[in-house]
Order: sequence, then structure tokens, then C-alpha cells
Amino acid sequence: MSNLVLVITGGAVGIGQAIAKAVGERGGQVFNIDLDATGNRETDALVVEAGGQCTSFAANAGDPEAVRQIFDEIDRKVDHIDLLVNNCAVWNDSSLTTGDYHSQVTAFKTALDSGLHAAFCCTLAAVPLLEKSASPVIINMNTEHMDKDHYLSYIVGSTGYDCAKFGLWRLTQTWAAELKDKSIRVNELCFGAVDTPMLRAVSAEKADAGMKAKDLATAVFHIVDQGPQGETGRSYFFGFSGTPRNQSLEQIAAIQMEMR
Repeated sequence: MSNLVLVITGGAVGIGQAIAKAVGERGGQVFNIDLDATGNRETDALVVEAGGQCTSFAANAGDPEAVRQIFDEIDRKVDHIDLLVNNCAVWNDSSLTTGDYHSQVTAFKTALDSGLHAAFCCTLAAVPLLEKSASPVIINMNTEHMDKDHYLSYIVGSTGYDCAKFGLWRLTQTWAAELKDKSIRVNELCFGAVDTPMLRAVSAEKADAGMKAKDLATAVFHIVDQGPQGETGRSYFFGFSGTPRNQSLEQIAAIQMEMR
């Protein structure tokens, strides 16, 4: 699909920025919601340099009023949205045994707002514009933690992040059923280590061994390119941590091959 209209959260760096750039390379239009104003400017420039258009909003995608205002502005600029990517997330220490009461409640709420509440707010606001697309798609960016052999509940501090991601998994399933009659497909990508600033802050070693952000952009387009008759309600698992990148790329390519 060329001339794609994308709304993405967390597009200032990493995976989100790579997806935005890939849409620009297809001559598309990007609307990015991210608190990182500096990163937003970089994303805007990358998309334009690639051949597309980009408008970034320095806002919290988990703030319902901010999201409503942003989508009102998007509605004034375009007559439809083709793709919504719920990408933003925060990995912080939301454990019970560190910090104090206020710090840990704040950390847990921040993780849920970014990884789950933002997805709900943005999807709720996006549906009327998605309905006007010839081939609308919602893609939720999830994690390998959804796989039963990769549950990471034993990692201290991951509580808020994991709760948000498990909630996103259920939203994927329920939205796919709810939006099927509107011909809006809803799928999720569940993957392991990717070389992003967020992972590097936790483990540079894992970042070095992981996939590249552009690999995730490729996976997104494999789903988009399935078209209106493509899958919905699917969780695509690939690139688990420790998997060599070339093997992860083969797994990503398999998403494309499924629809042939």
C-alpha cells in the first residue's frame, strides 16, 4: 500500500521511528505521538527525507484529553487513517520492594498509561477515521512475554510493563472481534530483543545481539500488505531473545509467505 496514512505512538526513537521512516519511504503520511520533542523533530526530518510527510505531537498518548485534541487535528488534515500502530511502552522499576509508596505507585501507573491506556485511548479515537480506509489495520507492538515459555514474571521490576503487555494482548483479541464487522483488522507482533534505546538502557549485550528496529518495520508491512482479506486477531511470534538475527528475519519473512 502506497500513500499510507499512519498514526503511531512512541515514534520518536527506536522501533516507532523505524516504522515511521518506512512509511515515508512509501510516500506516506505519518502522525506521531511521543513526549520526546527532540526525537520527534528527528523523526519528522527522517520521514520527509525518505519522501513522506510527518507531523509529530509532543504529548502523552495515555492522556485522554490530549489524545482527543490530537485526533481532532488529524481529522482536519486527512479524511482517513490506514494504519494505527500502538507502539509506546515504558520499562521501569515498578517492584514492591524498592523506592517508596509514591515512587512505586507512580512507576506502575506510568507503565500502564504508556503501554495499555495509550493504546485504548488512541484506538478509540482512531476508529472513525480507520473506518474510512479501504484497508484499515491496527497493529499492537507486544512482546515475547506472551509466549508461555517466555513469561518473565521472575524479573524484578517488570510488573508494570508485563501487566500492560498482557492487557494489550487481550485488547488485540477483543478488538479483532469487535471491529470485524467494520472490516478493521487487528493484529499484534510479539517479539524479543531489538536494538533500541530502551533495551540498551537495560542491557547493551542483549541489544547488540537482537534484531534491528527496521526489521520490525518489515514485519509491520507484511501485515499491512495482506490487504483487506488478511488475518485478524493474530499474535505473530518471532525473534525471541537469543535467536540469531538471520533466523529472526526468516520468521518475519514467514508472515509474508502465509498469505501467498
